[in-house]
Amino acid sequence: MEGLPTLDCSMCVFALLGCIAIVAAWLAGRASVRHKPSSSSRTADGQARFEISDPTSPIGHLGAAFTSMAAKLNLGDMEREDIMRALREGEERLQTAQDVAGLGVWDWDHQAGKIAWSPQMFSIMDLDPGAPDLFRAWLNAIHEQDRERMEKELGQLLRTLEPRTSEYRVVRPDGSIRWLLMRGQSLPDGAGKPLRTVIVNLDMTASKESEARERVLLGLSDKIRDLARPSEILMTVAETLGRHLGVSRLGYGEINHATMILSTLADWHADEMPDATGQHPLAPFGPDLCADLRAGRTVIFEDALRDQRAKDHVATYEALQCIASISVPLVKEKELRAALYVHSAARRQWTPGEIELCRDVAERTWAAVERARSDARQRLLINELNHRVKNTLATVQSIAAQSFKAENPGVAQEAFEARLFALSKTHDVLTRENWEGANLHDIVEEALAPYRREQTERFAIGGARLQVPPRVALPLAMALHELSTNAAKYGAFSTDSGRVDVHWDVTETADGEKVTLRWREQGGPTVHPPTRKGFGSWLIERGLTRELAGEVLLDYQPSGLSCTISFPLPKVQWSGGEDVVVSEAAHI
Repeated sequence: MEGLPTLDCSMCVFALLGCIAIVAAWLAGRASVRHKPSSSSRTADGQARFEISDPTSPIGHLGAAFTSMAAKLNLGDMEREDIMRALREGEERLQTAQDVAGLGVWDWDHQAGKIAWSPQMFSIMDLDPGAPDLFRAWLNAIHEQDRERMEKELGQLLRTLEPRTSEYRVVRPDGSIRWLLMRGQSLPDGAGKPLRTVIVNLDMTASKESEARERVLLGLSDKIRDLARPSEILMTVAETLGRHLGVSRLGYGEINHATMILSTLADWHADEMPDATGQHPLAPFGPDLCADLRAGRTVIFEDALRDQRAKDHVATYEALQCIASISVPLVKEKELRAALYVHSAARRQWTPGEIELCRDVAERTWAAVERARSDARQRLLINELNHRVKNTLATVQSIAAQSFKAENPGVAQEAFEARLFALSKTHDVLTRENWEGANLHDIVEEALAPYRREQTERFAIGGARLQVPPRVALPLAMALHELSTNAAKYGAFSTDSGRVDVHWDVTETADGEKVTLRWREQGGPTVHPPTRKGFGSWLIERGLTRELAGEVLLDYQPSGLSCTISFPLPKVQWSGGEDVVVSEAAHI
């Protein structure tokens, strides 16, 4: 037992053997004249054994007693070794069980005024075993919201023999929080007063984080269920998760895979932190971060100031007060699309539960935003379809009324059918794009396709790859059909040498983008201004002006008709890095 002197059994045996040998020698000397000499030997296990020629002699009796005593002493030594081995194995099993279960043990000896902690307790608290005052170190590490309560709990435990159980949080030196379940009981002395107190602390952080994760996810689902706008969803997610984790910043942004530029869509931050909305290149954060995000790996920093991955980019992390961080990428179809980022202004050891929560929230946020965008697109398409159906019926009614004014019924029917066919071809283009818009090049191509010849190129098309919304595509397609029909009857397409050039460009104005399309005929017969304007001219000039809020200029030059159409492009934006214009309807 600790503190008590221990005797080495082998030393005792040798000392006793010496004494017996002296006595035996004295007795042997006295009996040597009357008895045959005796002999001694050792057994295979080293045990001393005396062989006495005359067992009835005094020395024979002494030898027998010595042999019996030696055997008992040897048996006691073996038993002691078995007991010590069992104790060592039991201690190892106990330490392993405490490690696996996350148990930290106190032993408070009130009489000696000393506190002893198990190694697991130091590990749970992340404290130095050489701390001079363990009670003060424990009390200072308790979360400020639990400290007063736990100090009272411990005081009650020391004054009673009843067991007590409490949950509390401790804040480790790295800022991470651990949840502990304390179970303690005092043991009595002979008078029934507390002699010592044994306290067991169970680390239940993992289970607590699992419960908290489920609460956060369920709470988020309830909050965003009725939200329709992606911006509202993202800000709700960022604020809820940011406050739960107690971080300085949490946000969500979309990423251009080629340029690695993050466009912030939501940025929640603590009051003292600056706003960080806008576009941010990720290259200044280091190549390791960019490579991991592109590969779909979550990037975790516990201390960027000491992390080798950020050693040449520390200034960037310091400027953003991003010392610890979690970045969860969202990779779809092998391209990095977005990321959820978490920033802490101080060094922090993230728990597995916190990392898993961020991953879950990122995936659910992506799904919620995509669902909201899909719903918005669907609503837009339904409204657009309703509007288009009404306008199409009105257009067909107008086409019929104007076409059948002709004196020749056959000509009127041919013109009416041709115009309906042009309208249906434009609908085909829009259907291919799910009624989200149509490519201007495809609209022009459809209008001029009937006049293509295998041997001779009759027309040229040029301009930016421009996507226009349905309310622009339909009237523009009808106007192009009227221009191409007029060219076939009276203009460039009426001769073998004639050709048509169609070109457009997009310019920036104070009110947004403006499209200018030019139709120019050449090589046809000499052109004369018409004495009267028919339905085709009316459809081009008045129809486009009314439908597109644009301007139309028809110039009847002798060398060929020239038509310039200018109109604002409704709510468009240039897509990342390409010569394409995309309507807002395609990216709600």
